[in-house]
Amino acid sequence: MYQEMSVHELAQGLERRDVALLDLRVAEQFAAGHIPGSLPVALQDLPGRLRDPDDELWALLFGARRPVLVRVGVLADAERITDASVILGELGVESYVVTGGVRAWSAAGLPLNRRW
Repeated sequence: MYQEMSVHELAQGLERRDVALLDLRVAEQFAAGHIPGSLPVALQDLPGRLRDPDDELWALLFGARRPVLVRVGVLADAERITDASVILGELGVESYVVTGGVRAWSAAGLPLNRRW
């Protein structure tokens, strides 16, 4: 299962590059505003992408230049977060829900990217 991560912990982790951020929201939500550095991933594509060494997501999580432990923040609705945490957990990846999501990020005065 997943744990929670505040937007401030997320910002620090993204800066240190020890957090990867998966945005599982629908494409329209992602395009309307997303956290810089987040990767849009459709939940149904997640298992395949996590097993494909040629995929950007696989390289981010398991590539040679990554630290041994990479925390993964997940943005989505509760059902998608739960499903994603199970998929990630099966591969030994620790996942976190970003408390308050994009709204909390924006409310904290942190920047949103509105370009895909």
